[in-house]
Amino acid sequence: MTRQKIYDLINAERDRQNELHPENKHTPMEWAAILSEECGEAVRELNRLQDNEAGADINKAIAELIQTAAVCVRILEGG
Repeated sequence: MTRQKIYDLINAERDRQNELHPENKHTPMEWAAILSEECGEAVRELNRLQDNEAGADINKAIAELIQTAAVCVRILEGG
């Protein structure tokens, strides 16, 4: 996957997040919890792939990584 494709996916996810939660302001600790949750979901999917678990899917891992990156971008944008 190219870097540009990754950025495009992150931008699309940010747009989706804004549609779901347009006025979503959080404290730094709330953002830390949200980011931790997203990161944990990404790690879980990567572990499932590593362990060749039934139902493990690279596309699920990619989706979780993109969501995690999009949350990072939202935090950098000022929440």
